[in-house]
Amino acid sequence: MVLLFDVGNTHTTIALTREGKEFEKYRISTSKYETEDELYAFLKSFFKDYVENLPIVVSSVVPSVNVVFEYFAQKYGNGEVYFVRAQDYDKIIWNVHYPKEIGADRVCDVIAAKKDYGNNCIVIDYGTAITIEVLRDGVYEGGAIMPGFAMMVNALFKGTAKLPLVELKPYPTFIGKDTESNIQIGAINATVGAVKYVVENIVKEFKETPKIIHTGGQSVFVKDIIDGTFDKDLTLRGMYYFYEEKKNTARKSLD
Repeated sequence: MVLLFDVGNTHTTIALTREGKEFEKYRISTSKYETEDELYAFLKSFFKDYVENLPIVVSSVVPSVNVVFEYFAQKYGNGEVYFVRAQDYDKIIWNVHYPKEIGADRVCDVIAAKKDYGNNCIVIDYGTAITIEVLRDGVYEGGAIMPGFAMMVNALFKGTAKLPLVELKPYPTFIGKDTESNIQIGAINATVGAVKYVVENIVKEFKETPKIIHTGGQSVFVKDIIDGTFDKDLTLRGMYYFYEEKKNTARKSLD
C-alpha cells in the first residue's frame, strides 16, 4: 500500500491505494496541518486500514509544507518519501525552458495522460488555478495557466465594495438578470469560453486529433458544457505511476 498526498494551494487530497487503480481518498484544507503529528491525527481519523510504515508520494505546489512530509515519513512512515518532480521522471521529454518550474500536479497529469490515453493529449485541470497541459507525440510541449472559478469569484468579492460571493455554477444563458447571474456568467461561463478558445487553437498544432481530458476538483462545474473525457483520479494515478517508476529504477540499480 502507498500513501499519496496531493497538496494544492487550497486543499490537500490524501489517498490510500494498493495498485494505483482504486483510491480511498479524503480532502482537508492545506492550512489545517503544520506538523507531522497533526497530519497523522487526520490519517487515523480517516482511514480504517493501517497507515503506518508505508511509502509516501507527495505532489506539492506549496513548498512550505514539504518538510512536514519528510518528518512524517521518518516518524510514521517507512522512511520513503517521493516528491514528484519533472526532472526526476525521464520517461517523458519535458520540452520547456525550465522543467523544474512545472508544478508537481501538472507533472502527474501528464504522466497519467501519457500512460492511460496515449502520446497526444490535452489535459485541463480545474483547481485553484486552471492549468492546460499539452502532450504531443509523447513530448510535453508546455501549456497555459489561468485563474480558477473560485479565484475569479473571490477576486470580484474582495476587489469591489458591493459584489457578493456567489455559488459556483455556470448560468444557463449569457444574459444575467441579477447580480448573482451576472457574476456567474463572467466568472464561470466566460472562463469556460477561454478554456475552449485556448484548446481549440492548441488542437490546430496537432497532426492528429488529441484526446481532451478534464480533471480536478472544479471540473464538476463544466461537465455539461464542455466536451471531452472526465477523469477525476488522473492526478492520483500519475502520482502512483511516478512512484512505480522510481521504485523500478531503484530495483534495477540494485540488480
